[in-house]
Amino acid sequence: MKILIPFIALIQMGTAGASLVAVMDSGTDISHKDLASKAWINSKEVAGSSIDLDKDGLPGDINGWDYTANSPRVFDPQYNNLITDDVKTFYNYYGKYDLGLLTSASPEMVWLRTHTKDADLMNKVNFVGGYIHGTHVAGLSLLGNNNAKVLSMKIIPTVYQESKTSKLASEANKNGDTAPTKTYDEFKANILDEANGQIEEMVTMHTLLNFHKVDVVNQSFGIGFGDAENFIKNEFTNDMKREPTKAELEDLVRSYFNKLMVVGPKMFNVAPNTLFVIAAGNDNSNNDLNPDYPADIQAENKIVVAATLGYKKLADFSNYGATKVDVAAPGVGISSTAPTNTYIALSGTSQATPFVTNVIGLIRDINPALTARDIKTIVYATVDVKSWLRGKVKTSGIVNKDRALKAAELSKSQSLDKAISNAKISVADVISPKSFNVNKFREDLNYRPYRPSLFIKL
Repeated sequence: MKILIPFIALIQMGTAGASLVAVMDSGTDISHKDLASKAWINSKEVAGSSIDLDKDGLPGDINGWDYTANSPRVFDPQYNNLITDDVKTFYNYYGKYDLGLLTSASPEMVWLRTHTKDADLMNKVNFVGGYIHGTHVAGLSLLGNNNAKVLSMKIIPTVYQESKTSKLASEANKNGDTAPTKTYDEFKANILDEANGQIEEMVTMHTLLNFHKVDVVNQSFGIGFGDAENFIKNEFTNDMKREPTKAELEDLVRSYFNKLMVVGPKMFNVAPNTLFVIAAGNDNSNNDLNPDYPADIQAENKIVVAATLGYKKLADFSNYGATKVDVAAPGVGISSTAPTNTYIALSGTSQATPFVTNVIGLIRDINPALTARDIKTIVYATVDVKSWLRGKVKTSGIVNKDRALKAAELSKSQSLDKAISNAKISVADVISPKSFNVNKFREDLNYRPYRPSLFIKL
């Protein structure tokens, strides 16, 4: 995937007041009744204009920008018809299953077993999970915040393809052409060039965040270690006309992530006053051992979020990491806004991440004098410390929204340290509803919580 991104000037602009929340995702349906009044409106631009009036490099960017189509339209409703009753039923039943509210013999579980065998339905389910993703995340990011505005940045393509069987690696070169197109060193160099190019594209987009003085940006996307293995292996097979050895694949994947980690910090440095809230990933993997992008890139103005089942346990799918993942938040069976003015339940670190984005936006609105560093300190210092998160996230804790907001309120008249200390005294840990069943049964339904990936065409 190549994203077309125009040059963005470094001139600063923005207005004081309500928090500005950016959602970098698959597009935001700002026609939804819960989002229409919260859409950011760029008063310095004119809809449909080909002239870049505010000099941010994006002519007519009234509500944001679609980087996949180089267009000011932040959501394309052409696939709304795929949000069928069966698709909605799947997600709502799966949400109940994930929360431990179903038994093996329940009618909903029987429905799931039957319908997950329908390849066409599951193809729609998986597509819709990405198609609605940005709208779902936006709803959670702004939930209960009537002041915040959302700037939508569509960076994930949403193109539906009918279900099809995957090709075996041995069939990749059925034309009989067995001559490699590159040497191993050339292929590896191409991998590193693409990693560097990906960071440069993000630098340009993050510069837009700085230009418009975005307070917090939600990034519920990423490339996991397994994702990288898959796309690098496929491209290697196509170019080299053979599968990589285990050692070659390990070398290529590690080199790819090493390059991202070395050059990656500059993508956050270009927006030093913006807080980036990033999904840890849904591979049940240790990010300390197997890197994840952009979660593992070192930067002071970012927070990486794992997902939990309520306030009871780490979600079965969630990535973790004692040094690379910062906090946890609820991310299982979370209902939020979806296109067609509906609501759908999704699970993932993608849903845990906007929980934290939402808290940050509310903190910013309570006390605009707080810096990005102050807000991050509040989020870290007011978590509910859990024994089951020790060694899993840096703070050993799950975000306590009420306590964080209390600290923000107190910080208007007290030092930050004292405000946090008093908030910890006055606001108790969250009590998880008894309906969350830690010992729920598990069954393989051939479905994994969705997190958009930025795949690169080598």
